[in-house]
Amino acid sequence: MKENSWHRRHAIQLASQLPDGTEDAMIILRLMGQLVTDFLEAPEPTLKPTPVVVRIGGNECA
Repeated sequence: MKENSWHRRHAIQLASQLPDGTEDAMIILRLMGQLVTDFLEAPEPTLKPTPVVVRIGGNECA
């Protein structure tokens, strides 16, 4: 994937929120990388089908 200018802008925005200490910043970046890869590699949750309610009678017209 080619690096674009918007990637750099996002990186600057995120870097501005990191702590001043290099070690702490690197820990946060490592954890953030794990979160992204775990999130993207996680399987989509399977949804249970919604139950259908059927009314028998009671819908009579006058």
